[in-house]
Amino acid sequence: MNENRKKIPLYLSQKEIESLTKSIKKDKHRLGIFLMAYGGLRVSEMCGLRVNGLHLARGFLLVHGKGNKERIVPVNSRLQKEIENYLQKHGHQLSPDSLLVGGDRSSWHYAVKKYSSLNLGRSDVHCHTLRHSFATGLYENDVPIERISQILGHSKLDTTMIYSHISVEQKKEAVMTLDGPRGRLFSLFASIRKRTDISVKQYSGLVGRESELAFINKHVSNGVSVVLVGARGCGKSAILKGVENSVYIDEFKKKQTLIRIILSKENIDDPAVYKEAEKELKKLSIDELIEQLKAFERVIVIDDITDLSKLDRKTVAKLSEVATVLASSSRAADKKLFKTFLDVKPLKRHHTRQVLSEMIHLNNPRKKELIVDDILHQSGDNLKEAEYIAGQLTLGKSNEEVVTPDRESNQVSIAPVLLIFVLFFVAYVLKSYATSMVAFSYALLVVFRLVFYRYIFMPATKK
Repeated sequence: MNENRKKIPLYLSQKEIESLTKSIKKDKHRLGIFLMAYGGLRVSEMCGLRVNGLHLARGFLLVHGKGNKERIVPVNSRLQKEIENYLQKHGHQLSPDSLLVGGDRSSWHYAVKKYSSLNLGRSDVHCHTLRHSFATGLYENDVPIERISQILGHSKLDTTMIYSHISVEQKKEAVMTLDGPRGRLFSLFASIRKRTDISVKQYSGLVGRESELAFINKHVSNGVSVVLVGARGCGKSAILKGVENSVYIDEFKKKQTLIRIILSKENIDDPAVYKEAEKELKKLSIDELIEQLKAFERVIVIDDITDLSKLDRKTVAKLSEVATVLASSSRAADKKLFKTFLDVKPLKRHHTRQVLSEMIHLNNPRKKELIVDDILHQSGDNLKEAEYIAGQLTLGKSNEEVVTPDRESNQVSIAPVLLIFVLFFVAYVLKSYATSMVAFSYALLVVFRLVFYRYIFMPATKK
């Protein structure tokens, strides 16, 4: 018997949403995710939202939903603050008809997956998960289902009824009440055990990098470009952010980045004039744009060129010949791109401890010291991994439950190798040609999967 079953949608808790958004540095990505998570917008609605759809003084957005239907979406204080911050930074580049964040659905799905993997350690989160989380949060705060339906823009109330499920924690508490006082006591102890008073904040200081900064400042003062090369998480980005009088580029995008650098020296306040100047510059080739940056007075900082294409890395190398450029990379081969390179080693353990102690806030000093020791041991003194582990602890996870993305990607299962060994051993004992062929075929399959999936499929997916 075939029945249409509606699955309960995946959703994130409020604490998980906060963890997902708090360390997003790119303004456009941060605002887009806020619009979906705190405004309940579909990804297509968020991409199509224009500046003239913002009515912040009256506290709502005018959104064009499915079937080109208009609806009013109320804006809470958190989302309003995020929009205002974004407009304050980028408003001069926008006109009333401009898309607020723009982009396409596939790029946003990739961005959400990337940030959820980095900040939550999850790979099952997508754009619609944020909308589900928004709706579920409203329902759990006793907002009537009819009102939720209007906010989400559902044409039928049946579509919204899927959110009228109870959260997992509420289900546990409800079932435990059947055990009477003992069950309620168990539930209380479980909630106390999970509760955590740890909080983590971004650390903006720079510790133990005096020699690296002296090296960079010496070459920058002489107009020499430098590329910083070192392992992921060793602190290259923190060093680059400490460079003064610079144009900071967190993501290199060919012509778009070069145009942004050129216009940064013009100080254009009028959005219409800025847009016209941008339009004219787009007509030029990449080599012509680089030519315009000759003798550029400020330092151009490009945060990470590791994953850039070969052509883009050549463009960055050309740029470094006409202007002073600082860049970072995790590829040893990128040392050849610039005239000068700097090997960045991981921070010394006592400096990493100092940074981590500044990041983690805990009322109990002794407990904080033990947690810092555990994180340092588990992260191998890698500051990026340490920051991720600390963020996971704020979600109530134990040290044993946290698996960092880098370590997870480096884990290799020995099960296939053991199985191949057993099959060949059985074939040898039984003198069986069939068993040996099965073992040989399985070995080829394992090798093919390793080569194809890890070295061909995954790099192509990342690009």
